[in-house]
Amino acid sequence: EGFSLELTTKLVGECNISNLLAAVAVALHLGMKPENIKYAVAQIEQVEHRLNMKRTAGGVTIIDDAFNSNPTGSRMAVDVISQFTGGKRIIVTPGMIELGDKQFDLNRQLGEHIGKNVDIAIVVGEYNRKALTEGILSTGFDESKLIEADTFQDAQRHLATILTAGDVVLYENDLPDTFK
Repeated sequence: EGFSLELTTKLVGECNISNLLAAVAVALHLGMKPENIKYAVAQIEQVEHRLNMKRTAGGVTIIDDAFNSNPTGSRMAVDVISQFTGGKRIIVTPGMIELGDKQFDLNRQLGEHIGKNVDIAIVVGEYNRKALTEGILSTGFDESKLIEADTFQDAQRHLATILTAGDVVLYENDLPDTFK
């Protein structure tokens, strides 16, 4: 039987939505009532620091993906910010760690994806700076929109000077400033 079910969720990202839709399909197959599914989906809370979206009083959208540090998840987070329109899309990231001999290449690839999908990139720390900036700039990204910050606090100072209502900021990974 064909029918539609309108759902509301606090989750963002294609990865979360595809998992949610699979769960809904299973629930329907098991005979759950659509109104119970609708209620349950609306109750699902965002996971702290995992594509956790908040809006500030100043009208800026913050996407907190601070606990993510893997190639697939980082790419998906950049895909999420790429869907926003109307304001500046800004990423703040130190890149990814613990990737062995693929460390440089995977961070460079992340940089390329960032360069194609955001308006301003703030690269934090030195550890992955070269790989990320190479990747970002290889896409023709405006070098004046690439900010290198030594610390997270430094990145926050830069943000304070450029944010306006309608902007969206993605915090992608949050390596401590002491990580070398």
